[in-house]
Formats: sequence, structure tokens, C-alpha cells
Amino acid sequence: ITAALFLQEFVEAGIPWAHFDIMAWNTSTRPGRPEGGDAQGMRAAFTLIAERFGR
Repeated sequence: ITAALFLQEFVEAGIPWAHFDIMAWNTSTRPGRPEGGDAQGMRAAFTLIAERFGR
């Protein structure tokens, strides 16, 4: 919420916008997803958009 409130200060009134908080952290290694930073939220957002609007 804090980041979205900060970013809102830079968007003109009346312009629709969204903030995706996509930071995640894997605590263990799995196939295709090593330990460390992960973009799980980004993959979820991409899947939602791709399914709704096509690839």
C-alpha cells in the first residue's frame, strides 16, 4: 500500500493506473525456480492477462 500511495503522487488526476507488487522470495530450490528472488506475482498477472486477452 505504501508504494502505491507514493506512486499515486506522480500520476495526473483522472488517469487510471495500477500498481503490482511483484516481489517474492523462494526459500528453497524447485525445478525451474531456484532459491532467491522470484517473479511469481508477475507470472500470475501475465497468465491472467494472456487468458483474458489472448497471446
